[in-house]
Amino acid sequence: MTTAPIDTTGPVYTEPASVTGFTNFIETIPGTRASISMIAVPGGKFMMGSNKGDKFSRPDEYPAHEVTISPFFMGEMEVTWNQYWAFYVETMSEGRTKPEVIYANNSRPDVDAVSGPTPPFGMPDQGWGMGNRPAITMTHYAAETFCQWLSLKTGRHYRLPTEAEWEYAARGGTETPYFFEGKPSSFSSQGLWNSIFGTDTTTINRYAIYALNSKNRTQEPSRVAANPFGLRNMLGNVMEYCQDWYAEDAYEKGSANTVNPKGPATGTDYVVRGGCYNDDASELRCAARRHSDYEAWLKTDPQNPKSIWWLSDMKGIGFRVVCDAEN
Repeated sequence: MTTAPIDTTGPVYTEPASVTGFTNFIETIPGTRASISMIAVPGGKFMMGSNKGDKFSRPDEYPAHEVTISPFFMGEMEVTWNQYWAFYVETMSEGRTKPEVIYANNSRPDVDAVSGPTPPFGMPDQGWGMGNRPAITMTHYAAETFCQWLSLKTGRHYRLPTEAEWEYAARGGTETPYFFEGKPSSFSSQGLWNSIFGTDTTTINRYAIYALNSKNRTQEPSRVAANPFGLRNMLGNVMEYCQDWYAEDAYEKGSANTVNPKGPATGTDYVVRGGCYNDDASELRCAARRHSDYEAWLKTDPQNPKSIWWLSDMKGIGFRVVCDAEN
């Protein structure tokens, strides 16, 4: 089992951030040294999904349909190890009775209200480094519990993004396969021409951590430039959980619900988006959809029953948080 590394640098925050309008802010998590940079994502309309015939597109991305999204706040980058360990230390069984646990507005909900992760087996960071690298190998349940804890700590409603919010944010107001210039066929390693002569990685390397530049591991968010909304690592580094259940025909059945859609009412797997450090560039398209696969992701978990917190076989999954904008 691994002991959580505790960040001992910087001040311990006593209050959440003061937010007086719809603008970027730094969320300070009371009782911890952790903070989260939140970006104000303006509302708007966009075309979600792909058109049949688009290079590398798949049937679960059809039909492309117009969606309206309300304003919201989104984490500038995926939740980092520094932020995730702050949650872990306070909510694991040894941490829930700590008297210094601080909540927003001096309230004190039952300290057992949020039960956090069990100690992980081995090194959850795979030995790649923690700090500001994205936290990985947690389950969807663990990601949602982090959001619950963060909401209690700050007095704001934090959650995972809907799939529609995620794609809208990833596009950053653009309508192309990526939020930067270039075609998937130019960046992808697939195809005879590119496999022989290589690909031009100059542009994509500025914005994404993927198979050709990752060294087969996660990297610091500072390695890449932000998209037009100011969000980093929306494409690549780690896949990101959405709150929606996955369905291959979700767009066909839900295309009439075009204002802040939330996906199917039930399901067995969750949507994951964005691609990860060992993916081909074709998997990093803004419209590309994938889903969780817990049977495979927990295949070598030694516990019985399987862990609800940690994955044993999926290194390329993480998440970022969103916060509702006040109406």
